[in-house]
Amino acid sequence: MSSGTRVLVTGGGGFIGSHVAEALAPDNTVTVLDDFSTGSKAHVQFLPADRIVDADVRDREAVASAVAGQDVVVHMAALMGVRRTLERPLEVLQINIDGVRNVMREAARADVERVCVASTSEVYGDAPAAPYGEDDVQAPETNYAVAKRAGERFARAYAATHDLDHTILRYFNVYGPRQDSSAYGYVIPKFVDRALSGDPIEIHGDGHQTRDFTYISDAVDCTIAALGPDGANETFNIGTGTETKIRTLAEAVADAVGGAETVHVPHPRPYVIERRLADVTKAVSMLGYEPTVSLEDGIEATVEYLSAGGRSDQYTVR
Repeated sequence: MSSGTRVLVTGGGGFIGSHVAEALAPDNTVTVLDDFSTGSKAHVQFLPADRIVDADVRDREAVASAVAGQDVVVHMAALMGVRRTLERPLEVLQINIDGVRNVMREAARADVERVCVASTSEVYGDAPAAPYGEDDVQAPETNYAVAKRAGERFARAYAATHDLDHTILRYFNVYGPRQDSSAYGYVIPKFVDRALSGDPIEIHGDGHQTRDFTYISDAVDCTIAALGPDGANETFNIGTGTETKIRTLAEAVADAVGGAETVHVPHPRPYVIERRLADVTKAVSMLGYEPTVSLEDGIEATVEYLSAGGRSDQYTVR
């Protein structure tokens, strides 16, 4: 993507979206659209107020207004988090499917050059073998994963019938500064918060389940690379290709904060995905992607951020 591009980032107040918007902002005209129900306006203080649109992606008129005049749309808006998606299943479907539909429809009407749709490794579900390649079997297990898979298929079909370039990105367990550490949040900030508070780090089950943890700056680098010409009409995994056990993760967090107890507790979910690992061969070969941040360094940066109170105006990952 050339500099001087007009870019709309939906969900731009969220974790990944705000980092993508911030990385693009110095050389491009960036606007964000977010209802800030889970994102934060503090994350987008680098933008002038007139380029922050406070609106729901389900609001078709608001989306149409924000999309008008844009060259590229990066669609990050979604309802995420296991607990949220279990508690609000209908809203998951509305936001994660209707949002894609609104964005694709208005992008085609506005002659946008490219729409990049954020998806998730959750679409692979409990597929038979890891690592997962982009064309491998998918077996989504949750309403969130089903909705994201449906969003992918709609985006691809709509783009094909309306001569609209698109890119789909499947993120694998991205973490780092600005990620939610609340009761609705994600494993690394939850582990860090407990350790910093002097509470034991709770490992669900035996801790042998694995994930592919990707630091935010690596995810942003791959996202921006995918907006270039080589990413047109392609789907990419964004991960590291490195598998980490949850118990190993807990031990790394404990070490990073200077020591913390770890305890095993029953797994609260009705299902457990044992392995989640990205095959990033396609992103490496087509985009020149190369993850550079080790888990230890990424955890250290996350600990530093949360230790300082998680203030977005005092921290950048780049």
